[in-house]
Amino acid sequence: MIQTIHYLKTLILYLLFFFFSPLLLTQGIWLKKKVLRLHPPIDHPEGVFNGKNQELKILGLGESTMAGVGISKHTETLTGLTASRMSQLMNRTLHWKILAESGIKIDEMNELIKRQSFLEVDVILIAIGGNDIFKLTPSWKWELSIKHCVSLFQEKSQHPLIIFSTVPPVGHFPAIPHPLKLVYGLWANLLQDSMNRILNSDLEAYLLIEDFPKSRAFFLEDGVHPSPLAYRLWAEALARQSIKLLQTENVSSA
Repeated sequence: MIQTIHYLKTLILYLLFFFFSPLLLTQGIWLKKKVLRLHPPIDHPEGVFNGKNQELKILGLGESTMAGVGISKHTETLTGLTASRMSQLMNRTLHWKILAESGIKIDEMNELIKRQSFLEVDVILIAIGGNDIFKLTPSWKWELSIKHCVSLFQEKSQHPLIIFSTVPPVGHFPAIPHPLKLVYGLWANLLQDSMNRILNSDLEAYLLIEDFPKSRAFFLEDGVHPSPLAYRLWAEALARQSIKLLQTENVSSA
């Protein structure tokens, strides 16, 4: 019943978009032309933070927020900062790597996973959903893609800890004008509700429970991507939740 109501909401939002499509499409074209184009770091997207205890391997996977668009070095991106913080808190050697592309949706991310050989990692951090909101990915396709993503990792790796971050708060992006911002905000809520339900089912994956302020200081100059301040808060939350879940899993497997 809950799933049926959720899918009905998707159809209603499609009708809303269709009804206002001339205005929304005009705003979309304007936005695509006017938003400042930022680029990801050009240095190597992997590294090591040394510690005295056992090694741990982390993979950052996803779209532009994981690629670090607008950030100067990969060590200052979400994956780099999370790995650094985990190394400090656990005094462990952290090997980290980023596998991300700006502009991809979740189904394209899954294709990226398929092209990889065996992924020897302990923790997988996933940030995806912004482009699925922009392209109005239907909730039923989104849910199937999340399930497929988790199943791919079960094939490609040996039971890693998988943590999804919440979908980007597109409805709060400073660069997006109203009423387009309202539509994207409603779609973000729709996909987030789907993610909440899927990850709270029997999938072997978790959702980052932290939510962050959405003021202008948390965005770069393009009004779309996270600022260094946002990444630091995000990485701190990911590091602490990852450590907590790793400790929980170690206790349960002992």
